[in-house]
Amino acid sequence: MSDTTVRIKTWIFQNLDLACSIMRRVRPNFVVDGQAFITRFDGVNEVLSRDDVFHVTYAQKMEKVTSGGNFFLGMQDTPTYTRDVSHMRLTARRTDIDERILPFVNASCAQILSTLDGECDVVKALTRVVPTRFIGDYFGTPGWNQEEFTDAASLMFAYLFYPSNEASENTALAAARTTCDYLDQTIQERKSHRDEHDDVLERCLVLQDSGHPGMSDRDIRNNLIGLLIGAIPTTSKCVALTLDYLFEHPDLLAEAQQAARADNDKLMLQYVRECLRLNAFAAGVQRICSRDYIVNEGSWYAARIPKDTVVLVATQSAMMDSRKVAKPNEFRLDRPDYLYMHYGVGMHTCFGAHINDAQVPAILKSVLKLEGLRRVAPMQSAGPFPVSLKIAFDSRNTPPSNPHKTVHKPIHEKEEVA
Repeated sequence: MSDTTVRIKTWIFQNLDLACSIMRRVRPNFVVDGQAFITRFDGVNEVLSRDDVFHVTYAQKMEKVTSGGNFFLGMQDTPTYTRDVSHMRLTARRTDIDERILPFVNASCAQILSTLDGECDVVKALTRVVPTRFIGDYFGTPGWNQEEFTDAASLMFAYLFYPSNEASENTALAAARTTCDYLDQTIQERKSHRDEHDDVLERCLVLQDSGHPGMSDRDIRNNLIGLLIGAIPTTSKCVALTLDYLFEHPDLLAEAQQAARADNDKLMLQYVRECLRLNAFAAGVQRICSRDYIVNEGSWYAARIPKDTVVLVATQSAMMDSRKVAKPNEFRLDRPDYLYMHYGVGMHTCFGAHINDAQVPAILKSVLKLEGLRRVAPMQSAGPFPVSLKIAFDSRNTPPSNPHKTVHKPIHEKEEVA
């Protein structure tokens, strides 16, 4: 790899928003020395829909997390993938959202907020806590210690989906061993106390009892660890990013609060989706090209992607593509669902998308209902995750405050993007 190539790739990753904006205009599918960048909506949709060509990259790390097994997130389109996803669909049912999940999340938020008196760190007090409690209640895995359990999930997520070095890998795998040991013990303890719960773990054991293949204790543990890794830190981050964006835009904050107080859950979901489009959770996902392939074949920007190329599928960039997204820099609540790629596209669309579409707006709504809501310090992050977002609000013992008096971080006008 030449020095020029190294500099180009380094600059792109350090200036990804700007780089993707430029690439969308002049070279939407950019391939340079073993790395490809797919930046327009149609190209991103094509790559993520061709799971037969563009393979997920998580299997090796996932096997380290589980000490030899895999989770369907790291699998290609195989019978084992279909079997495991089908099993977990039977245990984590969509009908549970209204009957069980939302009531639990709403009650947890109300209980936590009722103990606060005018200020809190919403990440530490709420957005990390509620998803962990939800996992405990719904999955049957409350963790050995709530805070450590949450930290472990975050460490493993960062290891699986972000570049790692030796130190971060060792830390993540230590957390994985602790989590695996805990889940193994929890499964054995549950086997001694059957029929006392109706949760994901109990439903897995019912499938095991009926002789379903792929439901050994180890299989159950691997599926549970994969789901909790994806459930806890992502929910917290989505709520925090949405709140932070609203604090930066007081008019939108006031409108969102009106929707929250009206319990307009459909509109709350649109606020979440649009905030995360403009304040994205991640730049995209990675894939490995399994054979030579031409993306956007027949167009002027068609590109040949050689076998074994690492492909950054830039979902964030796709959601800013003006060829598909009208006036992409504007905040709009009337955009169709298919324009949002927060959960990915294709075979590896987020397993918990429907749960997230309920839980994230519910947590957000509980905060937006607070009177005199304001941010008192900028959001802080460590690695890929927010770790602090301090807010204040009017308690019963304090006089009303100006809801528009908030701490702003520096705002840089975005150029119109292509």
